[in-house]
Amino acid sequence: MPSNLPAKCPSCGLVILKGNIFDAGEKEVIYGPILGLSRDIRPEDAKAGFVGMGSLNMDDVPDARFLYVCPRCKTDLLPPININQNN
Repeated sequence: MPSNLPAKCPSCGLVILKGNIFDAGEKEVIYGPILGLSRDIRPEDAKAGFVGMGSLNMDDVPDARFLYVCPRCKTDLLPPININQNN
């Protein structure tokens, strides 16, 4: 799981949960229903959202960036990809 994800969405302030899906699910006690894990929550009412694919790290796969968008406002949470080949 990428360590460079923010703790909160910079656009809408939603708390971002990542990593093990079961650990994130246990945080429902703190945050209530979690976007990305529960269908019983409206995005505007959510306090937290889950991103990624559990413990699988796909942040370096350009076609998988959609896994790391805010579940509420769809802001890309990963840093920009450096396409400069002259590093």
